[in-house]
Amino acid sequence: MKNKEILEQHEQFCKIWHATDGRYKTKLPDKSKPNGKKIIAKTCREDLEKCIIKYYKGIQEQEENPRTMKALYPEWLKYKAVDTSKANATKLQWVWNTYYADSEIVNMDISSIDVIIIKEWFLKVIKKYELSSRKYKEMKSVANMLLDYAVEKRLVSTNVSRCVHGISSKKFTEPLKKEVTEQVYIDDEAKLLIEEAERHYKKTHNVACLAICLNFSLALRVGEFVALWTNDFTNSSVKIDRQEVKTYYVDENNICRRNGYEISSHTKTKMGKRELYLSADAKRYLAMILEHNQNSGFKTEYLLLDENGERIHEFAINNVLRELNRKIGTAQKSNHKIRKTCISFLISSGQLTNEEIRVFAGHEDFATTEKYYEFPTSSMDKRADAYEKALSYTKKV
Repeated sequence: MKNKEILEQHEQFCKIWHATDGRYKTKLPDKSKPNGKKIIAKTCREDLEKCIIKYYKGIQEQEENPRTMKALYPEWLKYKAVDTSKANATKLQWVWNTYYADSEIVNMDISSIDVIIIKEWFLKVIKKYELSSRKYKEMKSVANMLLDYAVEKRLVSTNVSRCVHGISSKKFTEPLKKEVTEQVYIDDEAKLLIEEAERHYKKTHNVACLAICLNFSLALRVGEFVALWTNDFTNSSVKIDRQEVKTYYVDENNICRRNGYEISSHTKTKMGKRELYLSADAKRYLAMILEHNQNSGFKTEYLLLDENGERIHEFAINNVLRELNRKIGTAQKSNHKIRKTCISFLISSGQLTNEEIRVFAGHEDFATTEKYYEFPTSSMDKRADAYEKALSYTKKV
């Protein structure tokens, strides 16, 4: 009955006729043609009717299940949560909500989007949000992956997003670089912070204060830091092979939401698993932490514990660090700035090879360490003598 109804409705659009060449013919809608119709022909009427039915059923299916980025997004996001992680899906969700959710392109049939259309849309987004090159890549990655998914589902044959090239660097906004005073602890700031942390510990017995002191010798990512076990330490080194990660769930509206923390048996990268030397300062703060745990009667595998003997989370470190920064009057700097400070000191010391510093930092190559973790640890005033010696040409003659 369904097929009969389709054929009857089609007859109202265009009749089927038996042409002089012996074939059965009719016309189907086609917006690409000047008159909006295209002729189809078959040697027998039954085959022509099958072709008509297939066309209209395809149109109906497309209306019921539109092949748009917006329609595909929920199932794609759910797939990415399984394919990668819920944490990654949450990041993709933010990018979608920021750049895509209310845009015109997500409501277009993806089969109608060509390279020019999506490139022009990218250019509009770059201008509207004043994107840097890095932010553009972050934004474009969602289109890349979502249309990859469409190709895998055979909704389209080509990912037009990945065909977009040649956007001029002049289109991008260069992000303002942070001052070195915001990137690392300079001059005597590290010393002042450590002294303030020790004073704060004596008043509060908050082990996060000692943890901050310890990390000036370890340069750990905060997730690696709060995942340390006591038996990770030997007399001379510490083994890094796990990290704390945020956990997420997908609610009934297919929105990823954070719901806690867990310990993962891997680090941020494959090079994150490493063994670090313990300096004299590191040993001293480690001993103080162990003594604190023993005096408190805590018996657990984790090193850094709160007042109830529970493992502390990354926010506990950062909360105390904010208070200490405020007390010494420096710019607010996170645990990651402690990491950058420590690595910058290693590089400027000239005592270690690039390979030793790379391993200590847990990076895959030294270029990453050099590009993102090497900063001067003295202010311009403290470096005046060095500039004078380097730039005093008359004394060199």
